[in-house]
Amino acid sequence: MAKRKIALLSNVTADMVAQKLRREYEVYIPDGFDMWISDVLNTASGLYTSSPEAVIVLLDGTEFRSLRSGEELSGRLSLWQSAINKLTEQLPDVPVFVSTVDFRESAVRTYSERKYYTEWDNDWYQFLQGIAESRKNFYVLDILKRILDEGRNNFYSNKMWYMGSMPYSKTGIAAVADEIKMALSAAFGSRKKIIALDLDNTLWGGVIGEDGVNGIELAEHKEGGRFYDLQLRLLEMQKRGTLLAVNSKNNPEDAKEAIEKHPSMLLRGDCFVSEKINWNDKASNIKAMSAELNLTEGSFVFIDDNPVEREVVAGQCPDVLVAEFPEDSSDLITLAEELYQRQFRSLALTDEDKAKTQMYQTEAKRKAIQSSALDLDDYIRVLGMKADIHLMREEEAERVHQLCNKTNQFNLTTKRYSLKEITDMAADEAVDIFTVSSCDKFGDNGLVGVLICRRDGDAADIDTFLMSCRVMGRKLENVLIGCLADHYSGTCGYLTGSFIPTKKNVPVVSKYDELGFELTETCEDGGKHYRLSLDSGYPAVESYEEIIFNGEKK
Repeated sequence: MAKRKIALLSNVTADMVAQKLRREYEVYIPDGFDMWISDVLNTASGLYTSSPEAVIVLLDGTEFRSLRSGEELSGRLSLWQSAINKLTEQLPDVPVFVSTVDFRESAVRTYSERKYYTEWDNDWYQFLQGIAESRKNFYVLDILKRILDEGRNNFYSNKMWYMGSMPYSKTGIAAVADEIKMALSAAFGSRKKIIALDLDNTLWGGVIGEDGVNGIELAEHKEGGRFYDLQLRLLEMQKRGTLLAVNSKNNPEDAKEAIEKHPSMLLRGDCFVSEKINWNDKASNIKAMSAELNLTEGSFVFIDDNPVEREVVAGQCPDVLVAEFPEDSSDLITLAEELYQRQFRSLALTDEDKAKTQMYQTEAKRKAIQSSALDLDDYIRVLGMKADIHLMREEEAERVHQLCNKTNQFNLTTKRYSLKEITDMAADEAVDIFTVSSCDKFGDNGLVGVLICRRDGDAADIDTFLMSCRVMGRKLENVLIGCLADHYSGTCGYLTGSFIPTKKNVPVVSKYDELGFELTETCEDGGKHYRLSLDSGYPAVESYEEIIFNGEKK
């Protein structure tokens, strides 16, 4: 797979940071020291012709260390601000990350003399935050926080600055590259989905079966505060789209009593999409959750204080990320924050993220109906399924981008597209981007599918065909193909499509066959090409309560 293209702009020498990024990305940096403003202002520069999928602006305050007043700084910052405004205007659909700045002073000062650096730090942050609140493609890269966390003495190197205009030490370079990689991971949708949590000595201190509800350690203060703060961070994550589940060896009655009745318990039952509280091995519980929730094992993070349990899960579920439990439980809050930053953080909070836990909880109700249904069509009728399919609206572009970059199981080609590429395709008269939303009597599933078609002569070729795993197995794909067959039948003779195999899209290896497409070619790598004649129509799905296509009822 081709590497993603990014641009790294900086007012200091950034070659060593770029070198670390090039292991994963194709990186453009301007020629010459501190040429980033020239590149931004020149629309014919390599910055724009390289077509980056994300831009990082890494700014450093070392050059201002010896300033006696803010006048010189103000002039320089005015240029920075103008360039950043120009950059976001020129690349409105490309994620732009601009760093906070550490305006440290080296001048000697008495206790009573004014120190300007804290004011400059805050003014710059307020400027960045103002842009972030007004432009959908702009994000603040908080390098200053990383510097303070690492410690300035470790982060900076005077020798590196005087030798090559690079102010960071080896530690600093590695930290900056790491911070940028986390931002790019969020931009390109590489996220985990669910945390499976142990209970005893993880969500609370002690063993519920021995200590009872009133004996476990869990409180807002003192020793129990470490577990309370962990739950607080997990609750914040859950409200931002991270799914939570319980995976505990325990007596269910004891554990559920603590979850529902302990006064300091923040994570109640309605916070979890699955609760496996039994005496089964925890690897089996994760496999069961994976099947029930239609999530791959690679979507899971597992947190457990017991090293034996962690080893068993790591051995039997190699795709699961088994978190390294801290030796000191006081560091649990740090574990949660690190996991969020590295595995779950997204660029922005969508409506689907806010409702994600509830969406997965209603799946249990749907599955209860499925077990008693006569067949699939009967199941769909009882659910009262409705579908709304239409050409992508402008406000849906971010969700389409998110789905394109994170959907793996029901994804026929697994092509990844940047937000700019998606908006460019939407503006192309030869390309149609269709979005699929669904709901039933249990609630709204939201925007759950994307299909991108490129019209080429007598064929409409399906470039991208994906759906959320939450709606697999409900004939929504049949509804979509039926709508497209009707839509293109007057102008095209065929729908064509391809299956490109990956490690994770095995569930749809025969999807085109199931949908009635004719196999036209099989490739050595397992890929397959198909076509569907539009001459004879396509079977309707009668079991849906309502189907709306481009605003009209079918």
